Amino acid sequence: LGEPLAAGAEPDPVVTAFLRRERRLEEQSRRREAGLAQRLHRFLRKKFYLFRRSALMTAISLRNLALGRPPLQQLAQEVAFANWRGEEEEAQPEGSATRQESPEL
Repeated sequence: LGEPLAAGAEPDPVVTAFLRRERRLEEQSRRREAGLAQRLHRFLRKKFYLFRRSALMTAISLRNLALGRPPLQQLAQEVAFANWRGEEEEAQPEGSATRQESPEL
């Protein structure tokens, strides 16, 4: 399990699912064992990004209603920027979640 795969070899779906489950369980136990300050920090960070996304998406929607829809590429960049969650996504391993790069506006 700990050894890297040979070049061109497909990982076994069962092993991949098992490793993903193990990572998730480790993360859950680490969150449960975290201190009050860490839990509060995680809660506030989560709420900040939720509020940030809501405000940006509302602004984008209101602008689209007033001025019409922009080109799809610009709209995709704005939505990707609104969905950006900072260091949380950057800290995740590449295979665990789809990563979106933060576009420069």
